[in-house]
Amino acid sequence: MAEKNTGAIAGEPISNDPVYSLEDLGAVCNVETAWIIELIEHGLIEARGTTASEWRFSSLSVVRLAKAKRLDQDLGVNPAGIALAFDLLAEIDRLRAHLGVLKSGRTSLSDDRSRQHDLP
Repeated sequence: MAEKNTGAIAGEPISNDPVYSLEDLGAVCNVETAWIIELIEHGLIEARGTTASEWRFSSLSVVRLAKAKRLDQDLGVNPAGIALAFDLLAEIDRLRAHLGVLKSGRTSLSDDRSRQHDLP
């Protein structure tokens, strides 16, 4: 099976710390900066800074951009559709977590955290 280039650097921890410029992000993910700006406008990627020359992006942005790129290239989904897909995937994750709580008999996700302190 062929490996896909996600743009992320192997072994790099996913972080919310801003380290990439707009140009760096485009180069790492092999996409045009204009498309990144379009994704920012749709709220898919968070840019920190006031102007495009000051914008900085985290490794989390690299991951989100790689997912967006796959949706665009593999399925032809436009940025508005990518935003919807991301929202639906986040909702699925939230519902799975809630289902896990219900299956375990806990009353909330915070119950699990308090039980971890009770372990010997």
